[in-house]
Amino acid sequence: MILITAKRSIIFAIQSFWRNIWLSLATIFIIALTFLSINFLVVINAISDSAIAAVKDKIDVSVYFKQDVRETKIAEVKSHIETLLQVEKITYISPDENLRVFTERRKDDTVIQEVLQELSGNPLGATLIVKAKNLNDYSEILKAIDNPAYSDLIEKKGYDDHHSAIDNINTITNNVKRGAWIVTFMFIIIAILIVFNTVRIAIFTHQQEIGIMKLVGASNSFIRSPFILENIFSGVIACGIAISVIYFILSLIQPHLNNFFAGVNVDLVGYFNANFIAIFGSQLVGIILLNIISSSLALGKYLKV
Repeated sequence: MILITAKRSIIFAIQSFWRNIWLSLATIFIIALTFLSINFLVVINAISDSAIAAVKDKIDVSVYFKQDVRETKIAEVKSHIETLLQVEKITYISPDENLRVFTERRKDDTVIQEVLQELSGNPLGATLIVKAKNLNDYSEILKAIDNPAYSDLIEKKGYDDHHSAIDNINTITNNVKRGAWIVTFMFIIIAILIVFNTVRIAIFTHQQEIGIMKLVGASNSFIRSPFILENIFSGVIACGIAISVIYFILSLIQPHLNNFFAGVNVDLVGYFNANFIAIFGSQLVGIILLNIISSSLALGKYLKV
């Protein structure tokens, strides 16, 4: 009995969908635009997170030791820094590795190459590169490195503060998000109104049928289900269209993003693939719930016979 009722509801929903095809298409179009505007926010989030992560990855403290400092002393300093809870990772670079990297970077500078050849030994000391767990932890790490016991060992410290760059990224992102939320909210309101009016028109054309069904004892759920299913169909179709459009747009802009964010991994297609269910599943559920609420409100007074 339940299967027969469900089958009839689906058949009625499909028939109503085709009878009001232009209204159905308008509903699908607006819901698809709602999907697109919501996913624009997702894209902005993914880009800003990648940009901030790239900037954070470049922040570290470089501790340059004097040339004659022994390895045991450097190990002592390294062990002390490692005890700090704020430290995520410490990388040790030997004097020989420093010289190799420096020589490679300045290979086209003939003066530097001549000077290096004339030197009898390695003019560079060892280096410790310290990365913190959070941006705000660098101040504590710098305090620990400024220990007077290490002042005779350390030649200099290098710390690039990228807080301003991160603040700028956050400011731009928040402004874009604010505008996108306004547009999304507008589309959601329009989608609700269109779904509401679509159901009202469909009810008007089936008003006599609804009255007859009520008189013969049809339940409210049976009368309501075809109209709700019709709008769920619209939501599912709109979601499918939006997904196709989104992936098409992402495939077009991905090469430009790679060029613009040189050295930063901003793989939007990969991001959407990895979070496909979470992104589109939650949005589809949200749209279906909106359709159910709108349809139920539109049907309210017609079921009070």
